[in-house]
Amino acid sequence: MDHRTREFRPSWICRDPLERARFVDLHRKLLPANARTLALLVAVILAGIWWVPHPAAFLPALAGVAGFGGLQRLAERFQRPELWVYTGLLGAEAAIAAAIFLAGGAATPAMALLVWPAVGVAGRFPNRALILATGYAMLLAAAAIIAADPAQAREIPLSVGLAVTAIVAAGASAAVLRDSDVESRGAAILDPLTGMLNRAALVRRTEELELQSRLTGEPVGVILADLDHFKAVNDTHGHSAGDAVLKDAAYVIRRELRAYDLAYRLGGEEFAILLAGSDAATTAALAERIRAAVAEAPVAGLPLTVSIGVAASERGAEFRWASVYERADGALYRAKAAGRDRVAVDEVRVLA
Repeated sequence: MDHRTREFRPSWICRDPLERARFVDLHRKLLPANARTLALLVAVILAGIWWVPHPAAFLPALAGVAGFGGLQRLAERFQRPELWVYTGLLGAEAAIAAAIFLAGGAATPAMALLVWPAVGVAGRFPNRALILATGYAMLLAAAAIIAADPAQAREIPLSVGLAVTAIVAAGASAAVLRDSDVESRGAAILDPLTGMLNRAALVRRTEELELQSRLTGEPVGVILADLDHFKAVNDTHGHSAGDAVLKDAAYVIRRELRAYDLAYRLGGEEFAILLAGSDAATTAALAERIRAAVAEAPVAGLPLTVSIGVAASERGAEFRWASVYERADGALYRAKAAGRDRVAVDEVRVLA
């Protein structure tokens, strides 16, 4: 399935584009550290597996950890990346529980692995997903310990109780840190009216993309969108109607984006979109879809159009935000001058 979807497809985890943007942001921040952790886990298991009584019992845990390590890097290729990451973490938890059962229960070193998926879920997902995953992990851990050695579970119930408590404590602690991070970053980088990211977030993202382009040589596309005749909306219908138009227009724009593309409100009625790995032609095609989506239906009950300027860095060349922004801004000016409600592509062509 093509991951460049025209329409936002919600899931029970991410119900709107902003929730998905938050998930993707958290996932990207956790990805490097998590990759190092998983590599360390695999190395430790491989190095120490021969000194445990039942080395084959650790193979499910090894497969679960390694499998999630690969899956988390591929997740953003799908329309609902959160479901793939979530399923991967639950699968890893099941693999660890299988290792605990095969190794004989609570006495196995595999018990130490139980906390890792609980932290991984809490660090990325909202509480509704965390509660379900925590309950699932608790049942798996208890079932694996009891099934492996019912007598031990009866005689030493603490073996089950401590495992369950560790899962709950790790998840709860990670959730508090996640919420604190989301709240502090959200207050600093979100536009309060539209829910889009703001200029402060844009600065951070452009710095990341400039570094990324130097390493990968992949192009970066820039879309600048400006709502046509927005001043007339405020003058005729009032500022409350203008605010409603901005909110609805922001939703329409985000709806057309891929799961991991981020849109920014630059101020007033102007928006920017950064597209990693997108050349000029691909960026222009998305811009045209946005233009058509805004024009097709009333926005906040009012007819509205948008003018868009497009530019992109070349594949193999370094992306420089200031340069590409200037070119996209010039294209936007030409789209306005040519009659509005159109996409202009960096002095090359105009799509009506």
